[in-house]
Amino acid sequence: MTQPRLALLLEDALTAAAGADRPVLPVSLAVDYGAAGEGEVSITTAIDRSTKSIVFASARAVWPDGRTAGAAQGVFRVAAQG
Repeated sequence: MTQPRLALLLEDALTAAAGADRPVLPVSLAVDYGAAGEGEVSITTAIDRSTKSIVFASARAVWPDGRTAGAAQGVFRVAAQG
């Protein structure tokens, strides 16, 4: 898997987690790359903090053998509705 593909998967997972109950827009995204590998990665996400206007989220991608493929942290602005 290429680094751009991994970054896209992590960004999509972060956006889905941060916007699970309301529309969000990305403000900042940081990606840290880990071990190279083959196969499908498993991605877990967490909401680290959420306010009325900002959501902080993190994600981790892991290879089938347990090695970390990458991690990401994102900050999202809650979009105005209406």
